[in-house]
Amino acid sequence: MADVEVFIGDLTDETFHYEGGDWNHNYPKRISAFFPKGYDLFFSVLDDIYYNRIEGRQTDWGSHTCPMYPDEILALLEDYYKKDMGDVKVQELFQFIKQLDPYQQYGLVACEMT
Repeated sequence: MADVEVFIGDLTDETFHYEGGDWNHNYPKRISAFFPKGYDLFFSVLDDIYYNRIEGRQTDWGSHTCPMYPDEILALLEDYYKKDMGDVKVQELFQFIKQLDPYQQYGLVACEMT
């Protein structure tokens, strides 16, 4: 199994195409650290996409991207990390997200890192 990670990407990245594009490295440029417990979160995000709980799609051979506002990302992660809220890495991630532009969408990216 390939390494899998979750991160926040810049949807204004001109090399990324949410609608179509080349499926070789077609994911938005990473602007955050990799998320804690990314392996489990990767599969949780894919489930959420496939069961239409969040909007997202496969944009690369091993990557799925979800356009989301920071408050939507926080809501998703608050549920996922509810048992890990005291973890320093989780707190740093939440602080990073809270500093993003609340009126701009970012890409929540679940990506195979082969």
